[in-house]
Amino acid sequence: MRDAAFLEWRCDLTGDALSGIQAGTLATRYKGVGLLKSPFDMALYLQLLQRLRPGTVVEVGTYQGGSALWFADMMGILGLSPHVVSIDISANVGFMDSRIQFIAGDALHLDDVMQAAVLDRLPRPWLVVEDSAHVYDTTRAVLDFFHLHLASGDYIVVEDGVVKFLPEPHYRTYEEDGPNRALEDFLAANPDAYEIDRNLCDFYGTNVTYKPNGWLRRR
Repeated sequence: MRDAAFLEWRCDLTGDALSGIQAGTLATRYKGVGLLKSPFDMALYLQLLQRLRPGTVVEVGTYQGGSALWFADMMGILGLSPHVVSIDISANVGFMDSRIQFIAGDALHLDDVMQAAVLDRLPRPWLVVEDSAHVYDTTRAVLDFFHLHLASGDYIVVEDGVVKFLPEPHYRTYEEDGPNRALEDFLAANPDAYEIDRNLCDFYGTNVTYKPNGWLRRR
């Protein structure tokens, strides 16, 4: 993996193209529930689920629960035993599913709800999805917390670094591309601990994903 200082922050999609994709992404629903996943990333997650065959998907950031439901269904279709943990400061969704554990918790203080006894019961390998507030402090807090608990081969994925490339002014409010800055600082602090999965980042072109440089495999 290249040193974090030399990460290339570019995307092969133009700003105009991304704006159109974003409009569709924000409107996407799954089984009537808001999903908020781009078409590229739904396909990329399927590639990773087939390859990694995770025992547990942990997502930080629930929204309406659509992505948790989608992950559980895709795991089942692939012959896995679906086990999804979804954490949000307000984990109230409009449905219940025995395959999904919804937990109320703050991304800045995950140790309050994800103690070692809880984590030890989660089947491996893990796929951790950081999809909380998309600002520097929360992204860095999630990365630092799971860094202490990930095993070799586990994945942690940083969502929505795409804010850097979206041209609309309101995307600048995410602490000046906070997810990417948090990712860069985290990798600089742990230079030998992670591999950026370029096959996923660049599957459709350089960083044609909402997670630029953000598909990380624990070494």
